[in-house]
Amino acid sequence: METNPHHGPGALPSQSTASPSRLWFVDNLRTLLISLVVLHHIAATYSGLPAWYYTEKPTSGAVALGLTVFLLVDQAWFMGAFFLLSGYFTPGSYDRKGPRAFLRDRLIRLGIPLVTFYFVLNPILYAGSYHGGSPLDAYLHTIGTGPLWFVLALLVLDGSYAAFRLATRKRRPRERTPQSPTYPMVIGLALALALVTYVLRIAIPVGFAVPIIGFPSSAYLPQYISFFILGTVAYRRGWFHATTARMGRVGLGMAIGATLVFLPPALAGGWEGHGTLSSLFYALWDSTFAVGVVLALLTFFRRRLNTQGPLGRYLSGHVFTVYVIHAFVVTAAGYALSVLDLPTLAKFAIAAVVVLPACFMLAGPIRRLPGVRRVF
Repeated sequence: METNPHHGPGALPSQSTASPSRLWFVDNLRTLLISLVVLHHIAATYSGLPAWYYTEKPTSGAVALGLTVFLLVDQAWFMGAFFLLSGYFTPGSYDRKGPRAFLRDRLIRLGIPLVTFYFVLNPILYAGSYHGGSPLDAYLHTIGTGPLWFVLALLVLDGSYAAFRLATRKRRPRERTPQSPTYPMVIGLALALALVTYVLRIAIPVGFAVPIIGFPSSAYLPQYISFFILGTVAYRRGWFHATTARMGRVGLGMAIGATLVFLPPALAGGWEGHGTLSSLFYALWDSTFAVGVVLALLTFFRRRLNTQGPLGRYLSGHVFTVYVIHAFVVTAAGYALSVLDLPTLAKFAIAAVVVLPACFMLAGPIRRLPGVRRVF
């Protein structure tokens, strides 16, 4: 983990050393985001969708619908927020370390967990679904990134950023006075993102997973890439500090308005992609919703949640560890609760109450293992 100010996936990996310029509100936002990741995968367990290592058929259609809506709303923005935060702290890390040390650090802190998960941990998570046959064939079919697809994507983006900086090394970054993004910029971003997303989803609809690497949300690539780039720009222009409370309220209004205007016609049918009119409305919804919610949360956390006590520092300091280990805790809880004859909603509630704190509690001892803290 970095001991310098933030860097990593949603500034993952995290770090625990405070500095005068520490952005506590970003740490707190990261804690919220990783909590949503855990709850997202618990919901996937009980939604009936084939989207997790262990799943159960819901006992109620209403609960299945509610969990699916929760998954769709989460997917619309929360990983994009992680990429935005990661992009924000990338330029500072590169400036401090230089290209060689920057890339070496990324390969260690992101590459080692990724390779370990791909070849070792992901097959272990699928062990419960093994029903005989060739162990080698089973192993080859279960290697993959799992939830660490995000780490792979971040490695590619970090490498691309380093290449860009090397290509433009003779051009010194300009010092800018911190200023809030303008309203035309925000609206233009949402519309441009929606258009590019709509076009991409003609070929890559929502739900399409890239084979071999296991990338589960390719339909959101425009959001992920653009938010990472926006993060690097926000760092140079001081947007995290300068974005006004009014802009945050506008962002919230955008998210609510997009949900009321674009989501109903999107859900009329064919919203996943393939160039349908519904998919255009869906792209308008999730793009506008993502931009609006992130703006609203950044300003709210900066104004209201910009301090931390010991518990807050512990939670934010273990975000990356929770990201890596949560799949095991969520999957284990699913198998454990499968022996109980309970309604789906009750199982989801029990899992949420148990799994989320368990992930953070386990993260501390895991980080203290020899050699692990060097990575986490």
